[in-house]
Amino acid sequence: MQRLFQLLITFFSISLIAACSSAPDNEWFALIPEEATFLVVPEDGLNVQEIITKEYATYLDDLTPSALQQVAGIDAEMDNPLSIKAVALYPATSLHSNFLWITGSPSSDLSQWASRFYQPFTQNNYEFKGFIIHKLFFNKTEIYAAQVNDYLILSESSLIIENSLRAFLDEKPSIQLQQNPPASTLVLNTPQLDHWVEQFATVINRPAVMSSFSGTQPTAFTFDSYSDSTNNIQLSGNIELAEDRHSVLVDAFSYENKPITLDRHIASNAAAFALFRLPPVSVPVEPTNTITTKLDSVLLQNISMYQNLANTLASEFAFEAFPESGLLSTGEFLFMRKLKDRNSFRSQLNRLVRDGLINFQDNTYQISSSVMGKLIGSEMSTLRDFYLAFSNDVVVIAKRKGLAESVNADRIRRRVIYYDETYSNVRDNLPEEVSGFVWSASNDFLQFIRPYVKTETSIAGLLSRFDITTMTMTTQNSAIDLTLNTYSKEGSSLPYEELWVMPLSNFELSGKPVLGDLVGSSTDEIIFSTQDGRVMALALDGTIAMQTSTDGLAPIGGPQLYDWYGNGQQIIFLAAGSKIFAWNENGNLLPRFPLEMNEPITAPILVQDVLRNGVPEIVVATEDRKVHVLDGRGENVRGWPQNTNATVQSQPVFSLLDDVWSVWAFSENALHSWLRSGNTRPGYPQFVNARFTHSPLVFENQVTASAADGYLYSLGINPVFSDSLATTISEDSVSIRSLYIANNELSSVDYRENILLRDSTGFYRNDLLITQSLNGSLFLYNKEGELRFTKSLGQPASTTFAPQLIDINSDNTLELVALAEFGRLYAWEVLTGERLFGIPTSGMKYPIITDLNGDGQKELIAQTREGLRCWTINREN
Repeated sequence: MQRLFQLLITFFSISLIAACSSAPDNEWFALIPEEATFLVVPEDGLNVQEIITKEYATYLDDLTPSALQQVAGIDAEMDNPLSIKAVALYPATSLHSNFLWITGSPSSDLSQWASRFYQPFTQNNYEFKGFIIHKLFFNKTEIYAAQVNDYLILSESSLIIENSLRAFLDEKPSIQLQQNPPASTLVLNTPQLDHWVEQFATVINRPAVMSSFSGTQPTAFTFDSYSDSTNNIQLSGNIELAEDRHSVLVDAFSYENKPITLDRHIASNAAAFALFRLPPVSVPVEPTNTITTKLDSVLLQNISMYQNLANTLASEFAFEAFPESGLLSTGEFLFMRKLKDRNSFRSQLNRLVRDGLINFQDNTYQISSSVMGKLIGSEMSTLRDFYLAFSNDVVVIAKRKGLAESVNADRIRRRVIYYDETYSNVRDNLPEEVSGFVWSASNDFLQFIRPYVKTETSIAGLLSRFDITTMTMTTQNSAIDLTLNTYSKEGSSLPYEELWVMPLSNFELSGKPVLGDLVGSSTDEIIFSTQDGRVMALALDGTIAMQTSTDGLAPIGGPQLYDWYGNGQQIIFLAAGSKIFAWNENGNLLPRFPLEMNEPITAPILVQDVLRNGVPEIVVATEDRKVHVLDGRGENVRGWPQNTNATVQSQPVFSLLDDVWSVWAFSENALHSWLRSGNTRPGYPQFVNARFTHSPLVFENQVTASAADGYLYSLGINPVFSDSLATTISEDSVSIRSLYIANNELSSVDYRENILLRDSTGFYRNDLLITQSLNGSLFLYNKEGELRFTKSLGQPASTTFAPQLIDINSDNTLELVALAEFGRLYAWEVLTGERLFGIPTSGMKYPIITDLNGDGQKELIAQTREGLRCWTINREN
């Protein structure tokens, strides 16, 4: 009996383990939790690396701090690319969304190759619901992955992976799709759309968004892009409606199909408007707040009075928004509704005036009643204290008297959208009868909604690409046909234009390009080197002006330019392997070059007149922990080389400090300094407790350095940073102060003088230090150590570009420009903190920003997947 009991226990244990570890045979979309906002189902056969080249990938980048290139980078490390089933956007927190990637399983099991991305002394995987979730460390971030049958799911959020597995096991609802979505579709999970919109809205406005799209089913939209140069898009699909109760918004755009008439009353300067149909509410809606006005009480108690008013109103109504109007600098809005019987409606209003329930002045009514506001503007209206005016057979309500009265004045003067040429062209292509129509002028609409959304929102990135966005709805039984279109106004300019592309044959740049006049033209050439040793100079139009090579040796950093002979002719210098090359404008090597160091060179070289005798020297660091100063024959000048405690990895600096010229170099945690003679500068080397990064920054008789411990260091007789904000490490002949910036490595530091800033008290100017941490946080500090501006990339920062302050769009205001690890360029206006979206979205490395042709507009030159590309950033109007 005891053996039988043990056998039963063993049997049930094995059965339980098998049940937990075996996954049901569900469709792949069962892996998508119900909370997912939408998913992109790309064309068949597309792999992870290819999706980042698609035009729609740039839109996805704007929706979340997650980087598409992160997963694409893992895919590039695998033997066989992963084919994409879908990319879903999931609201991981109340403020941000993350991607859930669903791919075909690779040829080998996840557990066989995941260890390539493990990190020592770390829990690299864990068991969840019978599945193993792996933590993959790649490019300074973590990717979580799990294998489910023939599918691989990946995300930067472990919670998303866990919820995906719960959905697949039917432990929580998955997205309610009835069938496998076809390729090249955007599936919009409309029942959950309000949760995504809430992420953009300020907290006070979130309740108004809740359940806005209830009563709809997930919808697959086909997506396409026009072939013209504006890259306008079109989405079309069919939204199935649930049989149970719908939200007011859903009822409003699905009520009935009829011709549009209210566009004859919409102002031509409207930021946005929506035309809907919905009969006025037959029973008065009680105020949701605690305030019930006198008129509210009367209408709630006298149902016949309320219904008499309702019977004079037609079903067509509109919402209209303005970026600014009258004396207000913020946006305003109004509601209007078509009247069936204007005379009866007005006579009833006059009766309310006689009863002392509303006021009448200058042909306009002043009303305090949320019941009346919802009667005219529908249940979507939030107006309680408002003015009411007429425009022919239309009643208008708005908070401001002048705004309500402006509708009729604009109609009489024909200053309405109906006569706008762009709108007329759109209207001519609309169905004769629609159930709803929405129009948005991007720039004005963004200005209108600014008070209602958080400052750090990606909605500007979506809307700013187009001048106009429209949505057209027609009801079909229990469904809605919806079409979304974007348009560019005639004569409008794109925010940027591509000038040229120079293919690089799949080789990357070895360092930052430089600009210089090599051939005596009126403009500078772009000089760059690639990792395979090619060195090229391009003219303004992207054509090759000079080409040479390092004979296959891998360059260390990018090229340097210097007037070697003092005759005004720039020479190109570049270190590669253990050699130093120098070429003239024709690509010919200078005499005695290349110089052989007999040791690998470890940092970009520096060409300067170190001896200050009018003849340049070359400062070069080698692997044997030496710093050399070479003359034109390749020999060390007297007093050199000098030794360091470790190899120098960043470019040395030759600069004046305390009226003494010195060579400065970082080697791990040491700052070395030598006089021109090669003698060690008094007080140096100086050591700190962390590795220095970038190169020494010398200004105002001190050296500022970024470090791997997240501190900025100031070293000198009189270091910057105030005693109250920084920590004093040393007060000897050379003092050291440290300023805490971030909890991870700082990758660079730069300095700009006299920058215009603004706070709550007004405008002021500060000298600023610009620094960034590797996790993507950006900081502007003044010399005292006070934080003046900060932003985040939302992903790791690139080490190929030090953030800088520059007027990138030529609007006479500075932007903070920074580059993410995966190539997306970001820019924020320093005065307003608003993100600038009118810049190229291609993944890039080593960008330089300059006015290449002297026309007052900046060019952006960078390495991309297609090669070295150049864009003009058009001037911001």
